[in-house]
Amino acid sequence: MKTNRKILSIFILCSLLFVSCENTLEKYPLNYPSTETFLRTEIEIQMAIVGIHSPFHLYNDQIPFMIYYDTGSDISSDRDVKPEQIYQNTTAWQLRDIWVNMYKSISRCNFILENIDRASGNVSADKIDRYKAEAKVLRAYCYLTLTSIFGDVPLIDRTLSLEEAYVSRDPIEKVVDFILSQCDEAAQYLQQENQPNTMAITKGFAWAVKARTALYNERWQDAIDACEKIMQLEGIEYILEPNYGDITMLKGKTSKEIIWAIQFNQDDKSQGMPSRMKSRLAGGFSNKMPVQALVDSYECIDGLSIDKSPLYDPKNPWKNRDPRLDHTVALPGSRYFGYQFETDKDSIQCWDYNQSPAVRIANLDATHAYASFSGYCWRKYCDPLESRTDGASSINAIAFRYADILLMYAEAKIEANQLDDSVYESINKVRGRVNMPEITKGKNQQELRSVIRKERKYELAGEGLRLFDIRRWKIADRLMNGMCYGRFPTGYPTAAPYIDEYGNPDYTNFTEKNKFGTKLGARYFDPNRDYLSPIPASERQANPNLTQNQGY
Repeated sequence: MKTNRKILSIFILCSLLFVSCENTLEKYPLNYPSTETFLRTEIEIQMAIVGIHSPFHLYNDQIPFMIYYDTGSDISSDRDVKPEQIYQNTTAWQLRDIWVNMYKSISRCNFILENIDRASGNVSADKIDRYKAEAKVLRAYCYLTLTSIFGDVPLIDRTLSLEEAYVSRDPIEKVVDFILSQCDEAAQYLQQENQPNTMAITKGFAWAVKARTALYNERWQDAIDACEKIMQLEGIEYILEPNYGDITMLKGKTSKEIIWAIQFNQDDKSQGMPSRMKSRLAGGFSNKMPVQALVDSYECIDGLSIDKSPLYDPKNPWKNRDPRLDHTVALPGSRYFGYQFETDKDSIQCWDYNQSPAVRIANLDATHAYASFSGYCWRKYCDPLESRTDGASSINAIAFRYADILLMYAEAKIEANQLDDSVYESINKVRGRVNMPEITKGKNQQELRSVIRKERKYELAGEGLRLFDIRRWKIADRLMNGMCYGRFPTGYPTAAPYIDEYGNPDYTNFTEKNKFGTKLGARYFDPNRDYLSPIPASERQANPNLTQNQGY
């Protein structure tokens, strides 16, 4: 990573020369590469490839952008802003930064693809083909990100002159066709070997980008085909990590479940998720937090929801629950970073297990004015082995992992009404890792749709995919309107709320809902507008040819 950092520093200086207008200088700079000569050597190509990755180190409040998305969904809350203040706001800096950074990477990809043949004679044809393929897939990933948020976006596949800069938006169907074709073209030239703790661009990454793009846009067979290519490499390049709790921790950096992740390192390029997500006693700010609707979603170990399972005990609500709940959320009464994590307002003291013997200390997580408003904290991406006081973290931000591929495959098969044994096998592999009961065969399409939507929630919560799931399933208007709840300030409910067929709690008729804490506030979602985010106002001001999404 230090070597990559040095290369990136050089590239940033070089990139000042990457202008879209025609170069009118006749003399080449003597101290830095020129746009007229750059990419003639392999080291310069590698510098340029590293430069493509640079905008992906994009933070929203020190959280990598792809993880931050969950704050705009029904399973998470941001103490500072409501979801509509970000994802439904033309002036939100988060949306602007995603737009700008994705197009920055796209521009760098285009430059490489147009100029890499300068290295012919200095670099082998095979290597040039591989570097071209890497640029194509990274460009495709950028367009997947943009279309997932904004819908129609400008499709720019070459360097533009100043006269061409006022582009208009292209239909999403055209952009999706482009993404899928680019992934297919690139995959044949990329390496197969999975190298999870590197920036390596592999065949698996190309197929994963294609699979998610196809799934999000209801291209079911394309999604199935792309997932199958990755699944054929199970046990060779990809596995399900045996310990679910390790995936988003330091141990997970080298896991062969990871297909591709944004790379971080405390001594080089770090991210700050732990400081934003940990409890007060653990040294965090607790301002990004899971909410009650997520916690109540998880099934009991018999595979039934908490409103139907005889194993659910309201007095011991965490007992007999899907193990992924405890690996995802810091639950009241559990041990978290060496402390007893207890958010009941009556618990003014708690145990500090970091001392031997353990001692009682003031419980900031119950008494601090800015402790978690929901009464819960995230475990994912918060590793007790990282103890820096500045909250800097080396944990990589996962973009694609193998469990998601299995679930995408199952969902595409279900939606295509191809209800064969492979659907059950894929889902049960994911559930089997945490010893949840198998999904039994013989279900119809709607029953399996219910299964897969719940499974994606349990497996992937806290990893940034929930926002796009509830948008594309067209259920966000039901889940994102009304009050968002945290736990009871003291005690627990005496009964479970109603859980719908997709694993979502409904508190409308819950008799004890007046006992919930209300600091998380009400949310608003307009189904006629908010299934897409608005084009940033600053981009439309700079380019009047950019039309706006409906309703903004």
